[in-house]
Amino acid sequence: MVVLTLFFAFFFLVQGNCQPRDEIPYVRKYLYVGGQYADDGNGNHIFRDQMYVEHLAPTKGPTKQQPIVLLHGQAQTGTNWLNKPDGGRGWASYFIEHGYECYIVDQTFRGRSPWIPENGTMAAIPAEMIQKFFTATARYKLWPEAELHTQWPGSGVIGDPIFDAYYASTVQFIKSQTQQETTIQAAGVALLDRIGQPVILVTHSQAGAHGWLVADARPELVHSIIALEPAGPPFENVIYKGPYSRVWGLTNAPLTYSPAVVDPETEIVKQTIDDRPGSRCIIQADSPPPRQLPNLRGIRTLVVTAEASFHRPTDWCVVRYLEQAGISVDHVQLGDIGIRGNGHMLFLERNSDEIAAVLRRWMEEEDTKPAKEAQEPQGEEKEL
Repeated sequence: MVVLTLFFAFFFLVQGNCQPRDEIPYVRKYLYVGGQYADDGNGNHIFRDQMYVEHLAPTKGPTKQQPIVLLHGQAQTGTNWLNKPDGGRGWASYFIEHGYECYIVDQTFRGRSPWIPENGTMAAIPAEMIQKFFTATARYKLWPEAELHTQWPGSGVIGDPIFDAYYASTVQFIKSQTQQETTIQAAGVALLDRIGQPVILVTHSQAGAHGWLVADARPELVHSIIALEPAGPPFENVIYKGPYSRVWGLTNAPLTYSPAVVDPETEIVKQTIDDRPGSRCIIQADSPPPRQLPNLRGIRTLVVTAEASFHRPTDWCVVRYLEQAGISVDHVQLGDIGIRGNGHMLFLERNSDEIAAVLRRWMEEEDTKPAKEAQEPQGEEKEL
């Protein structure tokens, strides 16, 4: 871990400060994946649970082997990756410029992925909560590192034009995390089958759970996972108080454990540790031996934590849980490599290109040492 931190610190110094540049051209397609017909109760049929995907590629074709699949978080859509609320270009443009093709999803029931009343009750995040946890955390100081937040452009509160532009892009979401996860897993599997080759999953926040689930179902089609402040910590919510408890450790929906688990609440034996002052962590007990996550074990994984985010006190616990379950994880804390002042929405902040450069360096180094022997994709490759 020390070697990794020193390496990224050196890389950051060499890169220097990335300045905004003009957008670059790309080839765009869109598609819908997953879903099924269902009876509407009146003798007719509707289509439900499908997911919108936008495919962006360099105009001369990709030069990098693995496509990137970008999965956004709660109350967001795929617009997170297109451009920033201050008008700057987003991560999709950054990675396309560097030769990657990108698949950008709108989560099921979100954005251009249809919702119907039968999908369940919707909720929304109020602007004041966005201020407290995402954009103006230094004002509220709800966790020790919050006052370090300096990278959000503008004041981060209602009435600031950049905040208003960002908050206008947030959308409603279904309340059931389990339903969200199971439909994303099914649609994500359909997307990976459609792509037909191993991809790099880049997940953010709530979508951390979605990345584990999609990779669990199609490990042979996931080259690596980059989890930006993934949903956690295991088994409980620390900052957001609510009914969601991630009973499968990292998810609300079932994961594949070895030995197998049917009832996670009784079969996953837990212990509470407090390795860091003021930050407790629930992981598996040492006895019986911790159950493993065999489908994730061969997938190289990077967890990224911002210096001022509410995830900083807890992401270490997600990493500990993954390692205990047999997964090799690199954990980059941005503050430790000289990238300071970021909050939870790090890819929308002033220095987002600097952070993207850290991800790119990790991805391209991983290209030289494949995660595992590629297996034949399930289902035949289809043209997008």
